[in-house]
Amino acid sequence: MDFTDIDLKSVLHTIIKNPIRKIFAIIFAFGLWFYVSIDKNYNYQRAIEIEYINIPNSLIMIDSVPSIDVRFTGRGGTLFSIWAAPPKAQCDLRDGTLGKNAIAVRDLTIPAGFGFISVSYPTTKAIDIVLDKKITKKMKVTVPIKRMEKGDYSVSAVTVLDTVAVIGPQEIISSVTELVTESLDVKIQDTPFTKEVKVINPSPLLQLSRNTIVVKVEFELAAEKSFTNIPLKLIYSPNQKVSSEKITLDTLVVRGPKSRIATLAEQDIEVRITLTKLSPGNYELPAQVMLPNYMKPIYSRPQKFKVKIY
Repeated sequence: MDFTDIDLKSVLHTIIKNPIRKIFAIIFAFGLWFYVSIDKNYNYQRAIEIEYINIPNSLIMIDSVPSIDVRFTGRGGTLFSIWAAPPKAQCDLRDGTLGKNAIAVRDLTIPAGFGFISVSYPTTKAIDIVLDKKITKKMKVTVPIKRMEKGDYSVSAVTVLDTVAVIGPQEIISSVTELVTESLDVKIQDTPFTKEVKVINPSPLLQLSRNTIVVKVEFELAAEKSFTNIPLKLIYSPNQKVSSEKITLDTLVVRGPKSRIATLAEQDIEVRITLTKLSPGNYELPAQVMLPNYMKPIYSRPQKFKVKIY
């Protein structure tokens, strides 16, 4: 067959007018382009994830680089595979030391399996990661009470029946003094009960030995106690000058379990207002009443104090 005798205008007109033939022509053209291109060499640049492996058991990573820009050079078919299923760059930390570690990009490993390609790092020569000592520490757990309904009884004790340890960087754990659970919604009753509550993890770099604990809640007959003329404590920074129109809380009524109320003294109570984040000016501010566990203020006067910051 002599291809010079083919009327190309007629063929193109037929393809364009017939939608099915038009789609077939597009697919055929793409397939032909792909077949030709897979044997040619190209550059392909993208960011890939860095996977950190072989970290010594005594250390833990607290700062790292999550990804890195990589330029791949190779045949089109191989680069297409990388585009479809991006590899991860592996960073071997078996020789890592405490503190900051600079890792040259030439020491990163990209697993084989993508044919013959060359790899370069156009934007980075080294990455920095920080390792800290990994420690384990048993922690005190506090269970906040969300609601205590009024009635003849009051919560007298919340006992944590499980032990929780945290595992992680020494720098972070040394600043954590306790763990806190989700707030416990308590319906006041006269018999104790147990309940499972979730422990809140204070940092994504910490691992908890358990994520929930069982607590026992006990009750006791409630009682109230009144106090008068409790000193007001103003908390302010060294560069602030402050004054308050009143220097005492005139009246405070506290409610709680009878045995604890009986021993509650004025020195167990703190009435304070924090001013450190406020600008100079005149304010009317409520005071914060700090009480021992399982106690709550049910009445106080005045409700607000007139305070001036100079």
